[in-house]
Amino acid sequence: MKLPSTNRIEAFSDGVIAIIVTLLVLEIKIPEFEVHTLAGFLTAMTPLVPKLIGFAFSFFTVAIFWVNHHNFFHRIKYSTWRLLWHNNLMLFFLSVVPFTTGFVGDYPFDRFVVAMYALNLLLAGIAFSMMWQYALVRSNLAEEKTSLAERKKEFVQVGVYGIALYGVAVIVALIYPPAALVMLVVLQLAYFFMNSKTADAPLDE
Repeated sequence: MKLPSTNRIEAFSDGVIAIIVTLLVLEIKIPEFEVHTLAGFLTAMTPLVPKLIGFAFSFFTVAIFWVNHHNFFHRIKYSTWRLLWHNNLMLFFLSVVPFTTGFVGDYPFDRFVVAMYALNLLLAGIAFSMMWQYALVRSNLAEEKTSLAERKKEFVQVGVYGIALYGVAVIVALIYPPAALVMLVVLQLAYFFMNSKTADAPLDE
């Protein structure tokens, strides 16, 4: 029996993620200003700075999820019902990111708002890690020859540490929001540079 491929999962995921990053920029409304001078322009744009920063950060955060998703499915050989729903759960939490990004753009130093944003990323990270653990540890849908111990070690390095730091960021946000925002930036930079180590490796389209 021919096993189902992952093509439709990847196509659906790419479409959803494309919509998510589009919705991010739609949270930024065009400002109104009557004095058409540099001072008037800067006055109108100043309130948008937190939203612009939030958009940029969330865009690259979602992009990092997409790159990890792409690399993950490059390894998977076939899909299952459980894999489909693990993937849907991750997309669900990513779909909430435009809302939490807009919220934190309006209230960048509110502890509950920042904690909610960090929690959103935490839940998306947990969902991705659950999918990774199911596909590469429990089921080995990649049909790799690496040992189970090696795949478990990789899962800890990729998923567990990141989830723990997201969880710490949620707690820190309730105490001192700016520190939590810095933690989230550092975490995404760590994921970015971790991904860049395999940047020269050829990937199938």
